[in-house]
Amino acid sequence: MLPFRVNVKIFIIEFLCAVLLQTVYAISEYGLEVAGMVALGMLPVFIVSLIALNINREEVVIRCLYISGISTFYYMSYALSTQGTLVFMFLAMGVTMALFIRPRILSEYFVVTILILVLMGCFQIDIINKFFDTSLYVTYIMMYAFACVAMLFIIFSVENYKKEMEEKNEVAREALEAKSNFLANMSHEIRTPMNAIYGMAELLEEKDFGREEKEYIATIKRSSENLLSIINEILDFSKVDSGKMDVVEEPYEFNDMVQDVITIIEFRLKDKHIKLQLEIDANIPREMKGDETRIRQILINLLNNAVKFTNQGSITLNIKWMEKDDMQGDLMIDVIDTGIGISQENLSKLFTAFGQIDTRKNRNVEGTGLGLAICKKLIDIMGGDISVESKLKEGSTFRVVLPQKIYDPRPCNYVNKQEEIHFTKESYRITFTAPRAKVLIVDDNKVNRQVARELMKLFGFEASLAESGQEAVDRVQKHLVSYDIIFMDHMMPYMDGVEATKVIRKLNGDYAKTVPIVALTANAIKGVEQQFLDAGMNDYLPKPIRVEQLSDILRRWLPHKKQFTVGTSLEEIERKEANIRWDRLPIEELLDQLDGIDVESGIKNCAGSKSAYFELLQTYASSNLANVLNDYFEKEDLENYAITAHSIKGASKTIGALDVADKAYTLERAGKRGDITFIWDHHSEMVEEYTTILKMLKRIFFGNIPSL
Repeated sequence: MLPFRVNVKIFIIEFLCAVLLQTVYAISEYGLEVAGMVALGMLPVFIVSLIALNINREEVVIRCLYISGISTFYYMSYALSTQGTLVFMFLAMGVTMALFIRPRILSEYFVVTILILVLMGCFQIDIINKFFDTSLYVTYIMMYAFACVAMLFIIFSVENYKKEMEEKNEVAREALEAKSNFLANMSHEIRTPMNAIYGMAELLEEKDFGREEKEYIATIKRSSENLLSIINEILDFSKVDSGKMDVVEEPYEFNDMVQDVITIIEFRLKDKHIKLQLEIDANIPREMKGDETRIRQILINLLNNAVKFTNQGSITLNIKWMEKDDMQGDLMIDVIDTGIGISQENLSKLFTAFGQIDTRKNRNVEGTGLGLAICKKLIDIMGGDISVESKLKEGSTFRVVLPQKIYDPRPCNYVNKQEEIHFTKESYRITFTAPRAKVLIVDDNKVNRQVARELMKLFGFEASLAESGQEAVDRVQKHLVSYDIIFMDHMMPYMDGVEATKVIRKLNGDYAKTVPIVALTANAIKGVEQQFLDAGMNDYLPKPIRVEQLSDILRRWLPHKKQFTVGTSLEEIERKEANIRWDRLPIEELLDQLDGIDVESGIKNCAGSKSAYFELLQTYASSNLANVLNDYFEKEDLENYAITAHSIKGASKTIGALDVADKAYTLERAGKRGDITFIWDHHSEMVEEYTTILKMLKRIFFGNIPSL
């Protein structure tokens, strides 16, 4: 179907041509005077053109077209006494009208034109008989009516087909959206338990275990990493939705890649009495240039498939090298098993998505049926080939040919040295601690919170925990603690991490707008990082949490004055903190400036640590609940007023601001018993004293010391 404006132009051109033809006929038969009268039929053409260009309602434009067309054609035929030819003009215009695919308007047009032709046959038959007799005119009208019915039938069919296509497109769109939602949810649901598995393995790696236990831990970590790599490839929206998967060719070591695969498969075979045989050509180039991740994925899929469908016997991995020239060659990979085999009629189903064969017999076999389909797609885009030979109850052989470029032509001389590979790579070593760090972890999953908290302990501090986005918002709004970093889970019920971050950034005060918020995400979908940054987050940390990535985040966002080299004693940390904060102002002089505060009581509340006390004072100075309290006072919201007064009381008592604490306590009790009169009488006095303390502390900590 042509665009609407194109159809309008076609109609106007046809209209113009009809008028010009009638004008030429008038000149030849009647002279210029009559031709001039006929030429007035040109006027509606220009009027309709203006209407079509300036009116957006398509049905109005179409009605203007056919009404002006009918009027013009009748006027010209009347001026030339050629009414008998109107039936042909109306038919030609009807064909053009059909281009708009508007059944209802086309029906209107046909009814109006047939009615005009019938009335002409009743009242102007004498003029019509100049061209043909009455019976022929009636025949023409009947033929016109049949033509109208045929065109209407075609247009209605086209309209129905159009609606069906639109419905199918909508179904396809909903299916695509459902697939996207499924993949996004699957990404989160798979990566969430993987976070616990990998995180616990990271923690166990720090313990003093024996060689065998360390081997188990290394296997867990290696398997988790490879599984996550596969998940990330499958769940990449930009590649799945577009049908494009980019091949990233980079140098890789053949032995390391194969050993990773063997480690995973040997773990899968641990509880099966199946022998894994390796026949790997020692002359395969040591380093090649190709997509290592996808080659590993192909090998794992094929070998996993063999493990699933083999209950006894052996699985053989045979890899050979077929050199083409000095720069490139083919990896010839055979995966041979002695499993249940595949019938000839089922071989065609192997490489289709979700195409598990004989699901009744194999219903105990895990998997989605995507493995071989993914292999086929990956091999195709790498310019390779995959084939299979199989016999029922005898086994299967999958053969893959993958073109690869040579990077280091020296022979690989592959030897299966699993233990050496497991322990030659040392685990990540933490290089700094931050015992004074204030960190909040927000996650609705208890296991995730536990894993994150334990990982934070490796850096010398105990993180605070919150189990919902709303709880995180409440803590920031009350501002009883100045967190150095907030780790915010992405997908949480009721209020997710993105929503919680947006709410926090809209809160009053510089703290809420500047506190670093790092997304904790199990979402592997590309583009989600920008969503976090747009919401006001500063960074993101993918799950499962790796110690080295966590270390980078903490290094980046924790205040440098709170980071210390591993091995620094607590006394040395306190001394360095004191030097950083107060090297220009002796501590005793600071103590003398704290008017209205019982310093001795405050230090006792901090277990005798002056350093901890001054940090507490700084936190108190950076908080301000006066505005919140005033807001509840103006609204006469006594319940929240009492809660806020309670917070002021507790914080003030801890630092030794006892007068403020006592007055806040009396207001708290008045709020709880609903005594609005008492609050009216004493609210201003308490707020004034509280504000005075805050101003004094801010002057001391933030006014005289530029480094703070």
